[in-house]
Amino acid sequence: MSIFAPLKAAIQKTLVFLVILIASSGDLSSEAAISLPESREQAIDAFVGQFVDLAMFDGTILIDIGGDVVYQKTFGFAQREHGVLHDERTRFRIASVSKALTDASIAVVIGQGKFSLDTPIGRFLPDFPAADKITIGHILQHTSGIPHTNRQPWGDGSISLTTDEIVDRIAKLPLEFEPGTDSSYSNGGYAVIAKIMEIAGEGTYAQVMHDTVFDALSMKDTDHIDDSRAVIPKIATGYEPGLYPGERRHTRFYAVEARPGGGSLYSTAGDLLKFTRAVFRDDFIPDQLRRDVMGLDDSGYLSQGRSPGFVANLLYEPERDIIVISLANSYSVSSGWAAAIADLASGRVDENPWPNLEQASPMVSPDDPRIGRYRSSFGDFELVLERSPEGFLLTVDDVNNAHAALIPLTDGSYLQPQYYQRCSQDSATRIITCRMLSGDERYTSTLTPVAD
Repeated sequence: MSIFAPLKAAIQKTLVFLVILIASSGDLSSEAAISLPESREQAIDAFVGQFVDLAMFDGTILIDIGGDVVYQKTFGFAQREHGVLHDERTRFRIASVSKALTDASIAVVIGQGKFSLDTPIGRFLPDFPAADKITIGHILQHTSGIPHTNRQPWGDGSISLTTDEIVDRIAKLPLEFEPGTDSSYSNGGYAVIAKIMEIAGEGTYAQVMHDTVFDALSMKDTDHIDDSRAVIPKIATGYEPGLYPGERRHTRFYAVEARPGGGSLYSTAGDLLKFTRAVFRDDFIPDQLRRDVMGLDDSGYLSQGRSPGFVANLLYEPERDIIVISLANSYSVSSGWAAAIADLASGRVDENPWPNLEQASPMVSPDDPRIGRYRSSFGDFELVLERSPEGFLLTVDDVNNAHAALIPLTDGSYLQPQYYQRCSQDSATRIITCRMLSGDERYTSTLTPVAD
C-alpha cells in the first residue's frame, strides 16, 4: 500500500463532500416539487453525509410522506473508477429485499387460486423431503426447516448455480427441524419457492415476476439476475470499506443467481416506490394477504437486504404514512438506518438520532492495547486486530471475509465501518464490546482476547 494512502483518503473525503453538494435530487415526475422543511432536509443530509465521508454509504435515499416524494438524493459514485455519479435511474442489487417482491408475487398467485398458504409443496415437488408436511406458508414464515443455503459449502455465492441445481442440492440435506415447530431464516426455502413459482406459473421465475408484479406496476428497471457475469446497463458497482479510512475497494465475486427468489433481483428507488405504494397503500394486494403473506402489521413493514457490495432498506410506516427507500453500493450494514431517516424526515427528532462520532488520528502506536487475537461472541469465531504498515488499526476477519480499517474516535473507542458499530475496550480485561450506533442491543457483541 502506498505511503500516500492517508493523503489519498483526505482527497477522497473532499471529493465526497463535493459530490453530496451536487447530488441530484432526482425527478420522480412532477410531484418532486414538494419538499421537506429546510431544517429536516439539512438534518438528513448531515446524518447520511457523515457516513459517506467514512466510506460507509454511497447510494440513494428516497422518502415519501402521504403520497408525496419529499426527499430524493443520491450520494457518491455508482462506479468510482470511471467517475460515474449516482442518479435516480441507478440500478442496485437489492439482496434480500428481493423477498418482498417475491412475496407480493406469491400473493398475486394465491389470488389467482393456483395455491394457498396451506398448500403442501408436494403438489409441485412430490419428491422433495417432507413435501407433504412443508407448506407454502411455512417457507414464507421461515418455519419450514429447509436449510439456509448460506451455511452450505457450495452456498456462499462463489459459484453460479441454477434454481434446479440448488433445489436438487437442498433436497439431499436433512431438515433443520420439523416443519412448523421452529423458526430459522432460510434462503434455501426461497429457492424452493422460486421453483414452485416456475411450475405453477408455467415459466421462469423472471417471467412469473414480470407477469405478476413488474409489468403490472410498470417497474421497468427491475429484474432477476440469472448470470452475475452479464453486463446490466446502469447497474452500480459494489464496494466495501477498504484498508485505510475512507477507502472503497471491490468486493469478492458474488453470484446472486444462487439466491433465486430471495436475493437475485435488482431495482431502483423509483421502482421500489411504485411497488411500496401499490402493495401497502393501494389495492394491488388484498388486506388479508398483506398481513398473511407480506407480514404487514400495525407497526408497518421493514425489508432489509445485504450482499457483498450492496445494502438495501425498504420501510413503510402506516402511522406516519411514510416510505423510506435506501439503496447502497457500499457494504456496510446498519440496524435502524431507515427508521432513523424516517424520524428525521417526519420531525420526530430534530438532529442526528445516533451518537456523534468525533474522529481521532487514524494512526495507532505499535503497542496499542487493542492489537491482538480475539474470539467473537457473534458467531463464535476468531479475528485479529492488527496495525497496518502505514499505522492504521485493521480488523482481519477471515471467516466473514471482512478486512477493513477501523476508525479511532476521540473517546478511545473505534468505529467498525462494516457494521455501524462503536467498540470500546475494558482496560482491565481487554474485552472489547461493540454496540450498534442505533442502540439496537440485539447486535451487541463482545471480543474476548485469545491467549497467544
